[in-house]
Order: sequence, then C-alpha cells, then structure tokens
Amino acid sequence: MERGEAKHTQTVVVTGGTRGIGRALVARFLADGANVVFNYLSSRERANEIIASENAGDRLIALQADVREREQVDALVQTTVDAFGRVDALVNNAHAPYKSKWFEEADWDDFQREIDLLLKGPFNTIKAVLPHMKAQGGGVIVNVGSTMAHAPRPRHSFYCAAKNALIGFNQSLVIELGKYGIRLNVVTPGGLKTDHNADYPPEAMKRLGDETPLHNRIGTCEEVADAIIMMTQHKSRFISGAQVLVSGGFTVA
Repeated sequence: MERGEAKHTQTVVVTGGTRGIGRALVARFLADGANVVFNYLSSRERANEIIASENAGDRLIALQADVREREQVDALVQTTVDAFGRVDALVNNAHAPYKSKWFEEADWDDFQREIDLLLKGPFNTIKAVLPHMKAQGGGVIVNVGSTMAHAPRPRHSFYCAAKNALIGFNQSLVIELGKYGIRLNVVTPGGLKTDHNADYPPEAMKRLGDETPLHNRIGTCEEVADAIIMMTQHKSRFISGAQVLVSGGFTVA
C-alpha cells in the first residue's frame, strides 16, 4: 500500500453500469477489491445477470435509478452510504443511444435530451455525493467525456454541445471543490464498439480505427475503464482538472 493511502476499502458509484464502459468498470473495480454500486435505467434483467456473474456478494449492489431524477439519485447514494459507510469515487458514465441527425433536422428536444443525460445527470449525482465526500475529507469524481467534444463529427451537434458543457462544468467544480479534498477529472474515450455507436455503419467504425495513430484500431471499454480506475487511485492524488484522452491518439493526428 502506498504511503498516505487510505486503509479502508474503496467504495465506488458507477452510473450506467450494465453496458459498455460502465460494465467494464463494474468488473474492474470489483477485481481491485472495491465495493461497487451501479445504477440501471430499465435493464433489470441485465443488472441481475451482472450480479450473478460477478459473484461478489455484499460488495456489489445494483439499483434502478434515472440520473435525471434527483430523488432517485439521492436514494442511490444514500443506499451506498448505508451499505458501506462512505462513497470514495463517483463515475458519471450514464448515457443512452440516440439517432444522429443533421442540425437542420434536429430540434431543441434533441439538445435537451443530451443536456439532461450528460449535464443534469452529473449535476444530480455530484450534488448527492458532495455532503458525504465533504464529511469524509475528500473524494474523486470522474466524468466520462468524448472525443466529439474536441473533434466534432457531422450529425452530432446536440451530443457535442452537451459533452462540451460537461467539460466546462467539470473544470468549474475543480476550482470550487478542491478545498474539500475533492478531485474531478474528465476521461475521454475515442471510438468504441458500444450500443452508443450502434448507429455507425461498419465502414465508419473501420475508418475511425484507421485514423487512430496507436495500432490503427479503436479502443476497448476495458482500456477506458482502466484509465478511469487509475484516476480514482491514490497514485493520482494530485491530479485534478485533467482531460485524459484514452483514444490512441485520435484527435491529435
């Protein structure tokens, strides 16, 4: 154990834990010995399958909660504290697939949907964990970004706008919450084979891989999860306000 590292078991809340990056996070955190609480919106059967397959006993809890609904998020966090006594890390990962559109075809509802999921969701979760992290003397928050915030693609204006808003929100809270020992960072994946990208045709995904300098391939959810976990560890204790690209150099080239 590293000098200065807390001796208690890490307790983590992961939003959107049934698929993609969230599912990989659940597995990785459990493998590292953490207590994990994750939410799902409607995939109760999938959540139950994860509980059964991980066989982690009391260290793993799945709860239905919509991150857009403050009361449900408060209940998610309170359940975490009741079960484990604290919340050390929060990963804001929840999202839902959407149909891409040209801006001329989009309306405000498309923008509002993404803002509600990608900004209001983290607003609610951070509001819920903040009193607990302050009381325990600190904590870590990781917001999942997107390379689309740095290198937009056509037909995703509403998603790009919301992800850029999330980055600004993160950086503002870095300044405000550091005095409580709370760190916030953005981890930004590149193209991944997930439900989120199901709208992308295979040739487009191949092109994303070809445009990625490292190994000329898209990344994996496990690679992104490893970077997120690294940012929650004591080894990263003085990192706050970082935007960590886990994209194999995509957006740099």
